Amino acid sequence: PSDSHPCWGAWLDSAMFQRLVDEGFKWFPWTPTMQVVMLSVDYDTADEEQREKFLEDFRSRIQLTYRSGMSTPLKLVGGKEIDSDAGWGCMLRVTQMMLAQCFVDLALGRAWRYQECKDLVATSGYMDIVSCFLDTPKAPFSLHRLVDAGQRLCGKEPSAWFGPTSAARATGHLFEALTQGGDDGTALPSFLQSVACAVFEDGAVFKTSVLEKFDQGAKAVIILVCRRLGLESFNLSEYRAGIEACFRLPEFQGLSSGNSGSSAHFFIGTHDDCLLFLDPHKTLPALESIEAVRETPDCGLHAPRPLPLRWNRLNPSVCLGFLVRSPEAFVALCTKLGEGPFGEVFEVLEKQPSYINRGEEATDEDMVLLG
Repeated sequence: PSDSHPCWGAWLDSAMFQRLVDEGFKWFPWTPTMQVVMLSVDYDTADEEQREKFLEDFRSRIQLTYRSGMSTPLKLVGGKEIDSDAGWGCMLRVTQMMLAQCFVDLALGRAWRYQECKDLVATSGYMDIVSCFLDTPKAPFSLHRLVDAGQRLCGKEPSAWFGPTSAARATGHLFEALTQGGDDGTALPSFLQSVACAVFEDGAVFKTSVLEKFDQGAKAVIILVCRRLGLESFNLSEYRAGIEACFRLPEFQGLSSGNSGSSAHFFIGTHDDCLLFLDPHKTLPALESIEAVRETPDCGLHAPRPLPLRWNRLNPSVCLGFLVRSPEAFVALCTKLGEGPFGEVFEVLEKQPSYINRGEEATDEDMVLLG
């Protein structure tokens, strides 16, 4: 007779055990040793010099995490106030990280690497980017503003979990407010003054929706494409190749999703059978001013090492981010997305059909476990 017990097998297959495995990866040292593709750049990490170049690149990506002790609290419907997003704001922090990566690519370039002596100067482009995400209502893409947009559009009050679709929708709303002058007049960094955002909530990309942004004066457009790639779990056989190929595209700015349990992550690379991610699940003191960033260089804005997640643990609900700088670049991207493995993930149409009318209510029932 077998020594294995059926209950033991069920435990190994359980969501709780898989979540423990995911959490364990965060605490045990992990070193890349194979080919890494991170945001269109290849590294052979079997070579020590290449591995160090990859780690320098990874550590230069901006990480945004839970924060506590905010001077301006978030107000709940019942009147209660909270000064932290710990436990519920991870997808909003992931969305901030995706925007930060778009801004870095736009303002500093893909070859940029973080250097404390240069980038912590008050007038640096890096500090302009960080200022967009300070924990104050005045910052254009702060947690406060994302939460406010979520309340207006999706009925989500502070402390409610967001999925990738509702977080993307809130982001699009903030860009529209900046474009239409409906903001409070907060000064924007120069690189943001001609940037637009197009959000596609149901997977299909409509060309006219992006081209109209350029016609209206945008010099760059951030494109957020929301998809559900499987019913109860990520469909590896159908979608992995297309998603994996995205990481080689220079227009691609990362993937917001999470594991198949209850954690949101920002994925920026691939390595063998894993995706590599930045993790927002660490609570640090609120960052409310550029001075605070300069006075505390080690304030959690850069991760010391990458974290891996196996492809079969990816949550099926995703948001893919792209950045295009001209109508011609966008049309070329659309051509790529219709070819090969991309065609399994993306649908590109000339314009939005007239019968589509989502109204004002959006839900994230596809990702109720993410928080």
